[in-house]
Amino acid sequence: MFRETLAGLDAETHRVCAVLHPNIWHGHGPWQVHTWLADCIRAGLIVVPPTEGWQATLIAADLVLGDHGATTCYGAGIGTKVLLAAFPDADVVPGSAAGVLGDTAGRLHRHSPLHQQITRALAAPPADAEPVGSALTSCPGESAARLRTLFYRHLNLDEPTSAALVPPIPPGALTVQSRQNATADHVVCTIGDTVHAVRYPAEITGTSATEALLDTACLVVHEDHAQPDLVTKATAVLIEGTDLAEARRRHPTATVLATAAPGDGRILVRDSWQVALHTDSPALAAAAVHTWLATRGDLGTLPPRFVITTGTRTVPVESVVVRRLP
Repeated sequence: MFRETLAGLDAETHRVCAVLHPNIWHGHGPWQVHTWLADCIRAGLIVVPPTEGWQATLIAADLVLGDHGATTCYGAGIGTKVLLAAFPDADVVPGSAAGVLGDTAGRLHRHSPLHQQITRALAAPPADAEPVGSALTSCPGESAARLRTLFYRHLNLDEPTSAALVPPIPPGALTVQSRQNATADHVVCTIGDTVHAVRYPAEITGTSATEALLDTACLVVHEDHAQPDLVTKATAVLIEGTDLAEARRRHPTATVLATAAPGDGRILVRDSWQVALHTDSPALAAAAVHTWLATRGDLGTLPPRFVITTGTRTVPVESVVVRRLP
């Protein structure tokens, strides 16, 4: 599920988080969990720790893909859209919060492309929190006070006269690490008045439906990526340093070589073209240059300045100087 979700969504516009049951963490240990999901983490998956952060994740989420567990119910109960990936109808008590969830939430269909189902769910009207919310609690907002009264009564202690505290979930409860510098992405560029780019993590293999999204993609991989076969397969390789001639000896199969550092950089294409430019996103610039040559047939028509749009970002590519090599 994690891999197919990551494979089919634009990495510029989507964040994917994994909230695992605490028993998975306690039964297998953090090392094993992170080992199982290592490729997904490198592709941008945010693995939420078992003790803190899941509440903030649910509040921030636009969509929950889950089962009949408590986390999915809580998401539905606060009005987050839900798609059920698995639901054991025979094991769920009718009328319970999970039962109401099964009656009201949409369900994933195994034979339909996952990324299309997610896109439709995100575009749907807001979810109604009331059915599951009313099944979760009959006294919303009162749990802290009621539970404190119960606990003190069982302990045969006098309850404090002050009000029960309900600390808000801090915005920084979940620390999100940025992706590693040595990335690998399929970048699909569309050339128009601007260059529009969509980025899919290359380390994750999806279904035939998600693979179809990559028909015109440029595989852009940093030369230090942890998966060497991706570097070998790459259309464009991002290199450390500025020596493109030496990089050509290291990566003889790459069509495009580009300096990886943001700022002033250079791109070498098929030992035939060299492009000097300034950009904050060398990976997107390399994909755009490759697509320009593939669709226009001549880098000599590349303008001195162009803009790449991707997700909510606008990436200027400036000071473009194209030179045809002898």
